Amino acid sequence: MHALGQLGTIDDYHWDTLQQRPSNAGYCVREAEGDFRHSSLKETVLRFIGVVFVLSSLVQWSFPDANFAGNPMLSKSLLSIAFALIGIAAYRFAMKGHRAEIRFESKSRTLVLCALNRRDQQKGARKLPLRDITSIYVRRTDVANGKAALRIRLKSDGAELTALRGDLSEVEAVHALLCSKIRKAQ
Repeated sequence: MHALGQLGTIDDYHWDTLQQRPSNAGYCVREAEGDFRHSSLKETVLRFIGVVFVLSSLVQWSFPDANFAGNPMLSKSLLSIAFALIGIAAYRFAMKGHRAEIRFESKSRTLVLCALNRRDQQKGARKLPLRDITSIYVRRTDVANGKAALRIRLKSDGAELTALRGDLSEVEAVHALLCSKIRKAQ
């Protein structure tokens, strides 16, 4: 386990799955890699498949008319639209990014859960005031090489949100640091 510094930071520790970021209003941690990253093979293959589907919607117009049950122009048009939509959806999904960020703002006493796109820009945020949170805990994985998760349980409907995923030791260190920051803010 990592020793937290006297100031409540863990800057000297080498992060593998999580990144500590500077924040104007408090404390911020984001996932270093998601299921799909721009350097990952999965995302590259999915983007290639999307481009192939879009191009295949155009290629069929170069072939002669086949014997379809109905109108060949209508059939080709509908197939083109279907292939183009599937290709665009696959490409957008690969470009979307799948990482999370949690930020604690001590002045407003809120936790902000953000979704990040591939270019490290915020694509969505959810603000959770501390009064609406029942507990923050670490959920360990059952799989040998799986990732632990920092989970947040809400008062209102008992729903649970996953804030971050990463190595167990890093998630526990973030949990300890986040809880100490929350205690200081209250």
